[in-house]
Amino acid sequence: MKRRVVCRVAALCIGLFPLAATAQDITIQGKTFYKNGKPWTPKGIQVEGLNEPLGADESAAGQANAKQRRASWGPVELDAIKTVFRADVIRFQVSQPGLDPQSPIYSPAYASELLVAFKLARSHGFVVIVSIDAQSENGIPNLPGMPNDSTVRAWRTLAPPLTNDSGILLELFNEPALSSNAQSQKQWAQSMQAVIDAVRHEGATNILLLDGLWYARSTNGLFPLVRDTLPNRLALAVHPYLARGIFVTEKQWNDHFGSSAKKYPMIATEWNATPTNGCVGPDTPSVALSLMRYLESLRIGLIGWAIDSNFGKMVKDHINYEPTDYSAFTDCSKSPSDSGGGKLLAIYPNN
Repeated sequence: MKRRVVCRVAALCIGLFPLAATAQDITIQGKTFYKNGKPWTPKGIQVEGLNEPLGADESAAGQANAKQRRASWGPVELDAIKTVFRADVIRFQVSQPGLDPQSPIYSPAYASELLVAFKLARSHGFVVIVSIDAQSENGIPNLPGMPNDSTVRAWRTLAPPLTNDSGILLELFNEPALSSNAQSQKQWAQSMQAVIDAVRHEGATNILLLDGLWYARSTNGLFPLVRDTLPNRLALAVHPYLARGIFVTEKQWNDHFGSSAKKYPMIATEWNATPTNGCVGPDTPSVALSLMRYLESLRIGLIGWAIDSNFGKMVKDHINYEPTDYSAFTDCSKSPSDSGGGKLLAIYPNN
């Protein structure tokens, strides 16, 4: 029985059905993604500019950054993502408290702003990944680093207008923070299952992406712990940010996420390696290249972080949109630079 879609916020009903402006049927068979019936390796870039509501209760500097990132967003940026990176996916990280009606920064206008952005990306032919985020950059610091009731409420706000578009994938919670062990795996399964059930109750038939533990680095052992009412509509999400000494070799990658990637559908929905993020020392460029080859060997799709972030640069500027590279890289640093994995993403796969 098809559920009736209900808009709890009147503004979200605007443009509800025209959201699927570009027909794309994303499906899963076994561990392989398909786009319009053909095997598909997703490749895309994350947009940071909309991951907090304007006017959220935070510093003036934070709000200035939010406005600056929004100024970069639009058709020019979308065309650059397509032409420079040969990408067909946009990942939006969105604010959990901004979408939770019980949050002090909840904003119906923010939810409407997101729908307009999704629709623009879809009209340019992109598949869209929507990721609920509860980290500090979403407007409120020190929120729990695991899915909870607020996550459920946020999806109840945002999911209904998205349910009729199979070109939109829902990443249920960005980067669960607990390290991977038996106890945290059980907690992950319980909290993630509640979100799966809530989104399906809203009528969503979209593919759901489930981030692993340890900020999405560890997925092994998790997939069998959850269930779905729909077949072949769940997949794993990994964020393979390098970590000095503990997440730099093929064995370590396999021990954390590779074993599950060989059995279950997976997308690397966020990655970069810059002096400020995912840096492991002077050999970061060579380790990052090894990681790309490892992901490619497993046919894992890759999303770069981000088109509009100073700390996770994929492009050097928003004029020429030249991909970042490691030509000037020396070592890890606390200062943002133009070093990063943009070129590796641009030539992924077959690099």
